[in-house]
Amino acid sequence: MANAGEVYVRVRNLTYLQPFSPMFVVAHTNDVSIFREGFPASDAVKIMAEDGDNSALVELLASEDVEPYICGGVMGEAPLFPGDTWRGVMTVDESICPDAQYSVVSMLINTNDAFVGIDSNRLVGTEKVFPPAFDAGTEANNELCTHIPGPACPADSGNMEDGPGEGFISVSRGFHGVGPDLGEANYDWRNPVAEVVVATSYV
Repeated sequence: MANAGEVYVRVRNLTYLQPFSPMFVVAHTNDVSIFREGFPASDAVKIMAEDGDNSALVELLASEDVEPYICGGVMGEAPLFPGDTWRGVMTVDESICPDAQYSVVSMLINTNDAFVGIDSNRLVGTEKVFPPAFDAGTEANNELCTHIPGPACPADSGNMEDGPGEGFISVSRGFHGVGPDLGEANYDWRNPVAEVVVATSYV
């Protein structure tokens, strides 16, 4: 990025019936990462991927060990439904991040622990990315409403935990209808699951 200032983010949900939890976008140095493919998820990513809750990520990025490497961020206020677009703006402090990177995460909320993610892409003018869904590996994919917080299930369900899952973050294998509650014809997807545009001018 040539100058410190505003960075514009646009996310479009490309799935059929998989709403995203409120988007979480952060700019940071290369000293930190929100998640890493092939490695165990942090507790904060686990909570986001299982419950669609960004509060633990907010706390992590404000912690003494991580905050010095964070130079901007923006978070959605509501779920992003299929076919809809969310826009956000974050102010990036170039004095902290002379070569800023950005990361994006959001849960696919009709799943056990799948999330759309971008890990540590460089902020370089305008970039369009089509990220896949990842499996956080923190909960077994039983596809039962007792373990899924999304709108496809009753409002009082989704709070049970069924672990430990695969134990590391991998590209999600999709939704296979292994449980009796939700069928793959409606809730499966083919990657990519989102269109993400990050730019230094309005998009």
